Amino acid sequence: MNEIWSKNGNFSQLTLKEVEGLKDDEQSDYHEALSKNRVEETDALKAEIKALKSAEGDNAVQIAKLAQELKGMDIKTLLMAVDKQGKFLSELKDSGSGKPANKTLKTYIEDNSEVLKEMRALKGTSKSHNGFDFVVKATEVATDIGSRDYLGEISTVIGTKPVRATSIMDIFKRTPVSGEYFHYWEEAIVTRDAKFVVACATSTHTTKKTWVKRSVELAKIRDIIDICIDMLDDYAFVESSMRKLIDESIKLLADRELLLGTGVATTDMLSINTVASEFNAANALANFSAASGTPFQDANLEQLADAMGAQISVFGDENAWMADTLVMNFKDFVNYRNLKDANGNKLIHTLSDDTATISGLRVVTSPIVVANTCYVFDSSKGEILDRQSITVGTFYENGTNAEHELVTLVGSERLQFNVRLIDRDAFMKCSDIATAITSIKRV
Repeated sequence: MNEIWSKNGNFSQLTLKEVEGLKDDEQSDYHEALSKNRVEETDALKAEIKALKSAEGDNAVQIAKLAQELKGMDIKTLLMAVDKQGKFLSELKDSGSGKPANKTLKTYIEDNSEVLKEMRALKGTSKSHNGFDFVVKATEVATDIGSRDYLGEISTVIGTKPVRATSIMDIFKRTPVSGEYFHYWEEAIVTRDAKFVVACATSTHTTKKTWVKRSVELAKIRDIIDICIDMLDDYAFVESSMRKLIDESIKLLADRELLLGTGVATTDMLSINTVASEFNAANALANFSAASGTPFQDANLEQLADAMGAQISVFGDENAWMADTLVMNFKDFVNYRNLKDANGNKLIHTLSDDTATISGLRVVTSPIVVANTCYVFDSSKGEILDRQSITVGTFYENGTNAEHELVTLVGSERLQFNVRLIDRDAFMKCSDIATAITSIKRV
């Protein structure tokens, strides 16, 4: 063990253990005598340390510089001595409270400046110094922090559940209208009765044309949400999220009604399903039936779509309508594009990488289309009459709003789907794809 020595004659060289064994008054005398002989040297070293701190700052640079000055000494012995002496001094301080002092490295250096000066004096010689002891209390680090998840980074993006696209509504052009009703004229009766005649002989002709006025009443869709005022005040995203919810609700209903609505009342929305005729393989104008028409050698969805498009074209005298769109269920589409022959080779060669097409028809899929059904039509013959785009109003007075501190958001849209009566044969549906394919397959 390193010895603690003193130039004072009252105490010879004592070990740390021996000093700790002294009585309280003896320890006080020991340190008093030790201090008297070191005052001048201590002040001088403190001045040097102060100058060092001023130049370098009270940081790691200061300690590094001091260590550089002590280079060449017995550093291991120095550290052991400093550790022991520091612990001893720390225990003596505040002995009346029974708590050891929590001294910093800076304090230990200042308190033992004399020893450091003596050690520096021995630099470059063969002699070593016992140094002094010190202990720096380690910083306490918690091994765990309860409920610490709040310390992490918070995303500002609010997750939303999947919602289908309004793919059916997006097929048709929009026509702005300015009133509750939309009126249009179309031909009612057309007679063409030109005849070959002989020279100036008298001939009779019945050629004529009449028109009829049609009226379409606009439909209205509405949705309502009540929101707590405090939610709007406390959370910035709530109002925009609720407005988006109403917007989606109205658009999705319009999209569904456009395809599948019954259109029974005049204020209902007209639908593709209502205006479309059912595919009949044996239609006399374009018979593709296996029994009496011209069926296909090997039929699949491609041949069915082609047959439906052909009938639409024939119904329009091959001049009025040209089918351009096939609406179907996505699962049916995937099954189609993976058809293979007996050798495992894919049969399909009409699909495009950019825009999916079958038999030249643009393919539009939607989850609202019932599996094993499809629709083929000329999209240019339908239009969305747009009276009022979706608007969302805010109302603070509605029933018991004041009592319950609620805000009512009301969203609405006025629109209608219109297909002129004379163009409705441009729309066709197939309610059973599998059966229809069998009906057009040669047996």
